[in-house]
Amino acid sequence: MYKIAILNVGGAFSAYAELNDKKVVIDLGSGKGFSPVNNFLLPLVAKGKFTKSQHNQEKYHLDQLFLSHLDNDHVSDYAEFRKYFQPDFMTCPNRNPKQNDDFKINDELVGEIEDSKRLVLEDMDTRSPNSLNHPHMSEENPLISIVNEIDLYYIKPSECESDTVLKTNYANNISLVLFIKLGSKTIFIPGDLSKEGMQYLIDNNPGLKKELADLGVDYYIAPHHGLQTSFSEYFFQTINGKKTRLNIISEKVRTEDSNENRSDVDSRYYGEEYSSGSNSLNQRGVKTSMGHIVIDLTDDDAVITQYQDIKDVIAEFTI
Repeated sequence: MYKIAILNVGGAFSAYAELNDKKVVIDLGSGKGFSPVNNFLLPLVAKGKFTKSQHNQEKYHLDQLFLSHLDNDHVSDYAEFRKYFQPDFMTCPNRNPKQNDDFKINDELVGEIEDSKRLVLEDMDTRSPNSLNHPHMSEENPLISIVNEIDLYYIKPSECESDTVLKTNYANNISLVLFIKLGSKTIFIPGDLSKEGMQYLIDNNPGLKKELADLGVDYYIAPHHGLQTSFSEYFFQTINGKKTRLNIISEKVRTEDSNENRSDVDSRYYGEEYSSGSNSLNQRGVKTSMGHIVIDLTDDDAVITQYQDIKDVIAEFTI
């Protein structure tokens, strides 16, 4: 099976993927009464989709958990997750003392340390960069993907802190960026990168820049919930064909009392200049606020379906 579900969690983000024999969770934001753990993952457990962890028989095995960054709208369901699941590998920005200083986050720049964020950091502190199970991980390379279909990129926290422009959006610019590749089909998930962070990431990773130019991006999870401050012209100029097949937005509508410098979803994601609309939804841009999205990458032509009822999403992974 090669499927990914982008869940409707309000103005947060959470996704689940099954890539061949690997099960992966990408972010654990919750909202609007929807919990990725209680409303999706645990029903999958009830359907027999997960086995017990070899390391902790009281919990269920997950191959990899990616938490793109530490903002609450990406980690708020982590406390629930750790009650039931034991990821073989957990990957997120952290302050683990065993890794090279370049990778350690600056607590003063990541915002308030709320409960879920604190649990993530405490759990990451227990991880050893020198792992017998993953010998390619080290103090000099502590953040890795163990899933063949997923390439991982990021800007080191030390680089964000030392660059005046990047530092202004430090908490977002240390986001982990995932590039999923299945043959000629690609999905790009950039967390909450700012547009400046996106250009820096591309320009400082020649391999990534070449792959974007050669392969393009079919399905793009718009950074920072589609807000204008993260719309990157440079990204679209870099990718093959200069447009995607579909832009997917985990909508985060501005509230009047918000102290964030943000605006509503950038309308350019729906424009023909930035998306061909060549997909089974026949749309250029689609919001998760209108329903959960499942991308089935199993066949040559990917099938994208949007569901109102989470039971239909569960059925996609249990047929």
